[in-house]
Parts: sequence; structure tokens; C-alpha cells
Amino acid sequence: MKNLLAVIGFAVVLKKGFELYREYSNLKREKQDRPSSFKGPADGCD
Repeated sequence: MKNLLAVIGFAVVLKKGFELYREYSNLKREKQDRPSSFKGPADGCD
């Protein structure tokens, strides 16, 4: 029974980790697609 619960818990953790990785990859891709000339409020200009 312990092994079954451990396997289920491990599967849940893997699934959540993969979802977070996909979200991170999408955000990273979106950031690369933005025009590089735009700089946010931290560009040093007032």
C-alpha cells in the first residue's frame, strides 16, 4: 500500500513539475518574441 501511494504521489509531482516547465518555456519564448528595442521601467531612463 505504501508503494502504491508513493507511486501516485510521484506521478502527481512529475505532472505538476512538467506543467510548470511548460509554462516557463512559453513565457521564455514570449519574452524572446518581443521586440528587443523595448526596455521596461528598469532601463535607467526617467
